Amino acid sequence: MKPSEIIQKIIRHDQSNAGNTAAFRPGQIVSGKVAKLFPNQTAEVQIGSHKVIAQLETPLSADNRYWFRVEPGEGLLRLRVMESVKGQSKGAPAESLLIQLGMQLSRENKMLIQYFLKEQLPITGETLRMASEWIYESKSAADGLRTVKELIIRQLPFTKDVYSALSSVINGDSLSSLMGELQDELKGADLSSKGQQIYSLLGNLTKTSRDKLGQQAVVRLFSGWLNAKDQASSRTAFQLLKAVGMFPGEVADGAAIKQLIEGGEQNKPIIQSLTELLKISETGNRQEFILNLAKLNGVIAQRSESSGQAQAQALQTLLNEFRNGRISFPAEKNLLTTLFKSVLSLTLNDDLEHLLDGDKFRQAAVQAGRLLGGEKPSAAAALNPQESTMLEELKNSLRPESYFPYDQRNIHSELKRIITTLGFSHEHDVLKLLKQYDDEAAKNLDTLKPLLMGFLTEEPAHAAKDAAERLLHKITGFQALSQESGPLQHYIFQLPVSLWGKISDLTIQWSGRRTEGGNIDPSHCRVIFYLDMEHLNETIIDLQVQNRIINISVINEHSEIKNLTAPFAAELKANLLKLNYKLSSVSFQKPEPAGDSLLARETMTSIVQANQFSGVDIRI
Repeated sequence: MKPSEIIQKIIRHDQSNAGNTAAFRPGQIVSGKVAKLFPNQTAEVQIGSHKVIAQLETPLSADNRYWFRVEPGEGLLRLRVMESVKGQSKGAPAESLLIQLGMQLSRENKMLIQYFLKEQLPITGETLRMASEWIYESKSAADGLRTVKELIIRQLPFTKDVYSALSSVINGDSLSSLMGELQDELKGADLSSKGQQIYSLLGNLTKTSRDKLGQQAVVRLFSGWLNAKDQASSRTAFQLLKAVGMFPGEVADGAAIKQLIEGGEQNKPIIQSLTELLKISETGNRQEFILNLAKLNGVIAQRSESSGQAQAQALQTLLNEFRNGRISFPAEKNLLTTLFKSVLSLTLNDDLEHLLDGDKFRQAAVQAGRLLGGEKPSAAAALNPQESTMLEELKNSLRPESYFPYDQRNIHSELKRIITTLGFSHEHDVLKLLKQYDDEAAKNLDTLKPLLMGFLTEEPAHAAKDAAERLLHKITGFQALSQESGPLQHYIFQLPVSLWGKISDLTIQWSGRRTEGGNIDPSHCRVIFYLDMEHLNETIIDLQVQNRIINISVINEHSEIKNLTAPFAAELKANLLKLNYKLSSVSFQKPEPAGDSLLARETMTSIVQANQFSGVDIRI
């Protein structure tokens, strides 16, 4: 089931109101039936669901259907007849209009005009020609027609870019899948500064909670292993690093250090100095070793951190002992291993991925996350008591850092961070900067949307360009769908949300009456959101707020969901009361018919009407 289906449900307008959104403008072409004739060449004309009194340019007959062009003028609607269709076959009206406009009598063009007539959409020669071209290039004519309709009804700019953006939202892949595709295209490529920023942002946005926890665990284990002050803990941490696949099971402590140094980025001064020392310790002479040790001491002494100063003092003492002959050359392996581990611990403060092989580090993070999550019972059973104890301590210390998706204290700030990172507020931030410089708005110029725009101007490889364009269209499409409608504000967007073992797309629509400050009224609003969860699968929540009284509807196919959630009802009610909201009811519904997607339910159309309140106070 494609996440775009929920978008199609959410943005669906009441068909009875669709025609009301279209105003008659000069140049538009309409199909109308003359219902009644009046003096002075005026008549009542039925155009779709509208009955209008119009000024006719030429005398016509009642009860006949004609093609009209809307003419400029004040007062009454002025209509000029184009072609009578009285007595013609069912397909003839479309053919006659195509001939009038000089367009090909193709099957696609006939279907396009028939669709415009059926949906009562305003027609102009320009919109027909442009829509015909776009639909011809689209993968699905039905999807293209639906996009054109939304473009017209919402009165958005009738351009190819806006069409592509809206089509990406209505018919395209999910946001997280598009992000993953672009990330794959950028991986291993020779990237510009913007490309590197995009790759880094995508990596953070598409990382699961399990992988984030595992990555933190691997960094902690490295820190413990490289800590020479506690040899027992160092050995235990090293064994755990091997258990998660960071090093082969048979590798020794010294060999692992050598592997790290040789595999590190040589443009880093510390890694470069350690590489030279490693080579000289095996094949060089004493004087050259001392010179390079002094060079390394200078690199570390330049570091501002207190840890760097402490390392510099220790290295200075070691350097003096080599110079005075108290330590012979070549030095013992254990001494060099301790030296290298002590210096390598400084790289943890920069970026561990610069020291490690990126793929191996990511794979180890996944395994560490699974081990901490209890998903590898056989591997956990193979650990000795010291390793099991360290693993448990690691789990307890990292737990507060890894549970943000489930912590109501952080969910507001986390969702806001994701919205900002994607660039949904880019144009707003640019406008603020144009009016007056703002530090916060300036920071937001390095978000995903402006970075994608800049990246596309650099003429990247075709595959990367295509993936970047589709992702940019997706973000822009959601911005286009978020709009004001009279006194109401509507927002709809999709966010990649990190669950434990997967990234899911959270689709949210909220709206409500605007307050004087321009915000959604928290006392009268509604929210609908959809999430495909790891165990509960498709879940739709419909939350309505009236006079700060909340009614919640949950649609899910899980047979035990009501019983599973029952223990949390009292806590939910109490917490909402603290925010001055009263929980009235929580109801549960199953999808119908059985086995179909939740979104196939006819009742969903009543839930997500675009012209109804459908928002929420984000503080809930």
